[in-house]
Amino acid sequence: MCSVLTHPAVPIALITVLPQEAVSPTVLLVGVACSVIPDLDVIGFKFGITSDHMLGHRGLTHSIVFAAALGALLTYTLFRNSHPDPWVIFLFLFLSTLSHPLLDMLTNGGRGVALLAPFSNARYFFPWRPIEVSPISVQRFFSRRGVQIMRSELRWVWLPAAGVVILGMMVRRYG
Repeated sequence: MCSVLTHPAVPIALITVLPQEAVSPTVLLVGVACSVIPDLDVIGFKFGITSDHMLGHRGLTHSIVFAAALGALLTYTLFRNSHPDPWVIFLFLFLSTLSHPLLDMLTNGGRGVALLAPFSNARYFFPWRPIEVSPISVQRFFSRRGVQIMRSELRWVWLPAAGVVILGMMVRRYG
């Protein structure tokens, strides 16, 4: 998985391409939360749920269905009356959530992502996996390995996200 520090890079970048009337600090904050929520599945380890179980790490909460359900639920409960186009908000929250398993599929560790759960528990990775996998343990993250992980995430996630932010700002300003 990418670190909890890196998953928010996607909604931070995506917010810059939303229509101006859809942008608010609340929308961004909810998008950032959506980008990290899938990893709450690690709580399953405390209950003996293994990584290969559909409810285990990188299981159901890392699926397209989960991203759509979470995006729809949050759009309906938080934004249905406060934004002129709730479909834009839904799409933003859906993509913010879905970015999590897609980034995890780019990492070089773990057992893959159950992207098609609950219909299939098959685990997937992209053929190209340049991002160093982050340990689940906070203690292991704050080590020499953590520096390697942050360097990898900076190169493969934060720099491209910064490019999207710059492009989004230019389009907003000159478009």
